[in-house]
Amino acid sequence: MSREARRDGLRAVMERRGLGALLLRRPANFAWYTGGADNRVDHSDPLGVAAILLTGEDEYVLTDNIEAPRMRAEQTPEMDIAEHPWYTGPAALLKELAGGPIGTDHPSDLGPDVTAEILPSRHLLDGEAIERYRRLGADAAAAISEAASTLAPDTDELEAAAVLAAACRRRGMFSPVLLAASKGRLGRYRHPVPRGGPLGGRAMLVVCAERGGLYANLTRMVSFEDPDPESLRRQEACDEILRRMREEATLPGTSLADAFGLCQTFYAEAGFPDAWREHHQGGTTGYASRETVASPETHQEIRAGQAFAWNPSLPNAKAEETFVLLPQGPEVLTPV
Repeated sequence: MSREARRDGLRAVMERRGLGALLLRRPANFAWYTGGADNRVDHSDPLGVAAILLTGEDEYVLTDNIEAPRMRAEQTPEMDIAEHPWYTGPAALLKELAGGPIGTDHPSDLGPDVTAEILPSRHLLDGEAIERYRRLGADAAAAISEAASTLAPDTDELEAAAVLAAACRRRGMFSPVLLAASKGRLGRYRHPVPRGGPLGGRAMLVVCAERGGLYANLTRMVSFEDPDPESLRRQEACDEILRRMREEATLPGTSLADAFGLCQTFYAEAGFPDAWREHHQGGTTGYASRETVASPETHQEIRAGQAFAWNPSLPNAKAEETFVLLPQGPEVLTPV
C-alpha cells in the first residue's frame, strides 16, 4: 500500500465519519503513514512531538517550532510542515487548516478516536515496508548474534543486556523489550527482566528491536555446557512448535483463533498439553511488538502481507522469530 493508497484510505474514513481532518500522533501510525519517519523524542510518551494532519485536500506534518527544522530536514523532507510556536500550542493552526470536525488516533477533546478503523490497513505491509523489514530483521539477528558471541558463564545479566542494547543502537535500532536471563532464572520466569548475577551454564537473550516503526522480535538461547536431557527436550519442543506455527498454522483465510487452536494441539503433541496456559504465544507484529496477541477470541483474519512473531516457551526453553506471510508462503526475517 503506497502512501497515496494510505491517504485515500484515511480520507474514506473521514468521509464515512463526516470529518474535516484526521490527526495522527501515535508513533506507530506516524511511521506507517510516512514510510518509516520517527516523531518521538521521549520514547515513554505514547504520543509524538509531530503529527500527520490530513485534510480533504492537503496533508501536513503538524509540529512546533522546536521540532519543525528537524522534521523538515531529516524525517519528512518531502512533506509540508505546518508549524506553530511551542508556547501557544496547535489549536489555532488546527482550526485554520481542518475545516471541520477532527478525528484522531488517540483519546482527545478534538473529536472521535478512529483508531479501530485505521488498524486493519496498518496491519497489511506493502512491498516497501517489507523490504525495510528485511533489513531490520537481518540487523536484529546480527545484533543478537554479536551480543551472544561476547558472553561467558561469568558474564553478569546486566552486562549481557548492555551489550545487546549497544549492538542494537549501533545499527540504529531501539530495544523497548530486552531480556537477558541466567540459567538460574530461566526456569522461574517467562519475562526475566535482567537483575544481575552471573549467567552460569545457560543463558537467554530476547529483543524486540524497533527501527522506522517496525519491530523485529527474536530469542536466542546460549549454552556454555551441554544441557540436561529435560532442558534439551523442552527446547526441541519449542523449536518444533515454532516451526509448525509458521508452516502449518499461519495460513491465509484462517484466523488467529484458528492458529491458536493449532498451537494448543502442537503443545499436546510435543508432550506438554497444558503449557500454553503459562504464557501468551505471540501473534501478529509489524508496527508494534505484537499488534494482536492470539487467543481463542481473536477472530482477525490471517492475510498475506501481515507479519507474525510466535513465541512458544516452556520452563528453561523458548523459541521466537519474526516472519512475514507472503503470497508464496512465510519468509523468516530474523535468520538464526
